[in-house]
Amino acid sequence: MPNLLSIQTTQERAVLRAFREAINSVRDQAVIQEIVRLLEVGNVDGVIELLQLDEATFSPLEESIRQAYRTGGLTGAEQIGSIPVELGTLRATFNMALPTATSWLSNMSSRLITEVFDEQRQMVRERLTEAVTRGINPRQSALDLIGRVDQRTGKRTGGFLGLTTRQAEWVARARDELEGLNSNYFTRALRDKRFDATVRKAIEEDKPLSREQVNRMITAMQSRTQQYRGQVIARTESINALRAGQFEAIKQAAIKGDIDARDVTKAWDSSSDARTREDHLLMEATYRNNPIGLESAFIAPDGSRLLYPGDWSLGASGAQTIQCRCKAIYRIDFAGSLRRVEGFG
Repeated sequence: MPNLLSIQTTQERAVLRAFREAINSVRDQAVIQEIVRLLEVGNVDGVIELLQLDEATFSPLEESIRQAYRTGGLTGAEQIGSIPVELGTLRATFNMALPTATSWLSNMSSRLITEVFDEQRQMVRERLTEAVTRGINPRQSALDLIGRVDQRTGKRTGGFLGLTTRQAEWVARARDELEGLNSNYFTRALRDKRFDATVRKAIEEDKPLSREQVNRMITAMQSRTQQYRGQVIARTESINALRAGQFEAIKQAAIKGDIDARDVTKAWDSSSDARTREDHLLMEATYRNNPIGLESAFIAPDGSRLLYPGDWSLGASGAQTIQCRCKAIYRIDFAGSLRRVEGFG
């Protein structure tokens, strides 16, 4: 049987790598002088157009998720294995071209456009509009956006690119706190704590930090926040694509008549540790020993409906899907002989 943990790790790394490549591609094509020129006349939309924050930029991310879906489907088919039929056995297969599979892929693409592509444009517009309104130096605004060159590596690091609007707001407020010697800065979980002693000393002595010091601290926080954002996307999207492909493989077997959908049941299995959502512990209590049919939905306490852990196709809230580590346990009855298919989680 396939090593599910190894598959998950491989696909997560692929999605994270694709996310980083997308952000780096925007950085690499950015021309500071052009961004500064546009900001000097308050042309925020011009900057967004210049950076080419569109679907094409993030196509590697979409492709990596497609590959995770395919891997999940192939894994699901391998787990089903040999299916007993009247004249012998046949092997379960997975077809990415079937309507049910292409529908998931199309919906995934549409969702990404909203959650990643549109989010980036909105974030950049908010950050730059605020910078123009506050009269912040255009060059500083440009560097805050795309990052500053690390003198050790010669590469740009940090920047707001890749962050959500909320995360970018965290970083912007952190800069205000550093410049104002506000101790609330220490509540920022994604700050680089290596600078804490310097900040504390500045606050105690009431001596402002230099612009260079603030820039280094903010760049470090931006880099850490980008890493966090990339990890959340990678963990959530890779495992959800794997789960979706696995579910699709079982459904395809039922659609083709290789198995009877009525002979397939599924249970909810939470990770049951300190990080597990209370809602998902309750769902395990409800469904672990009371499995439901293949096409039936698990119902979360907030009313969210999910075909499998992490499923968003029925409109489940992000509170139930983002970084979910639960898994579905499928049981297929082949003429009285039960086969257990372990879900990704």
